[in-house]
Amino acid sequence: MSGDLPDLDLTELADPALNGLVRALTADGTAGELAGRPAALAMFRDSRRRPRRRWFAVSLSSAAAAVVLAGGIGAAYAAVLPGPVQHIAYRMLGSIGVPDAHRPAPSSEPSTSGARSSGAPHLATTAPPPTHPASAPAGCPCPSRSPGPAAAPNLTLAATLTRIPANAGDVFTGRLAVRGRPEAGVRLRLSEQAGNGGGWQSAGSAVTDRSGEVTLTVVHLTSNASFRLAAPGGAVSRPVLVTVIPPVYVAVIPGRLAGVDRVTVWAPSAQAGDTVVLQELSGGVWHRVGARVLGRYHLASFPVLVPLSGHVEYRVVLPATAAHGWSASRRVRVAAEPGLSAAVASTEQ
Repeated sequence: MSGDLPDLDLTELADPALNGLVRALTADGTAGELAGRPAALAMFRDSRRRPRRRWFAVSLSSAAAAVVLAGGIGAAYAAVLPGPVQHIAYRMLGSIGVPDAHRPAPSSEPSTSGARSSGAPHLATTAPPPTHPASAPAGCPCPSRSPGPAAAPNLTLAATLTRIPANAGDVFTGRLAVRGRPEAGVRLRLSEQAGNGGGWQSAGSAVTDRSGEVTLTVVHLTSNASFRLAAPGGAVSRPVLVTVIPPVYVAVIPGRLAGVDRVTVWAPSAQAGDTVVLQELSGGVWHRVGARVLGRYHLASFPVLVPLSGHVEYRVVLPATAAHGWSASRRVRVAAEPGLSAAVASTEQ
């Protein structure tokens, strides 16, 4: 049967395992192994009658059958031969179950395992260097990315009232949060700046509660002022303006001349030098009559004519300034009949 094998150059088969395979293929069979010789010869003769292009495959099958009968290829079945030798055995005997050489999947990194299969030589391989730089492993000592800017605290302030009478107080509520979450246990400072200028002055402080809020009270405000909260680190709320409304008192004083009375005004919370305006009500509309400047004691007076019949109503207005808001007195009446003139010492907002 060895004469039916395809022409193979056996002079270069220096590997002992391959030599053993060839010897198994070419050795004379035993009496028990030759029992299947007639069937093998029949297969061989049948193959020679077929077209020439299929001769090699049929011859390999015949040779494989003979080898199976000879029982000399256990190593090839166990797939423990060196890779090249196992592949040759597979080409010749694969149709009867001999496996091909195991080809590990390609890897971009050389294997770090030192284990070897028993009974088979170790074939060392070296992976080619990558053509592109690989991404840095997770544990490399790479420079860390620059952290983003810290979230700016959200600091707000609100006043219970934005217009208050002079010498009254006000209550402020502030809140501190970072990324929408309240900041507790932080001391916030309230500052005040007078409406007519000047720097910021301390007006109190408080520590935020669990909701991030503080409540502060300011008393005895005599002029307009802006307020703001400040947190550690430089965060500042938007300023809140509180306008102070000074009272304006008026009175009608009989004059020394007949037919002439005096409307006297007193604005103690205004500033000396402020202008006050006398207005007369006519047809439901207030008309300007005259203006005076408050003197040293915050006083001013206006002479008015006593009507021949009926009465005339007046009021005094204090225009708004940087130090205070707009304010007006209540109405006073100058009547033709004695005793009907009246003045009210309170403000009309």
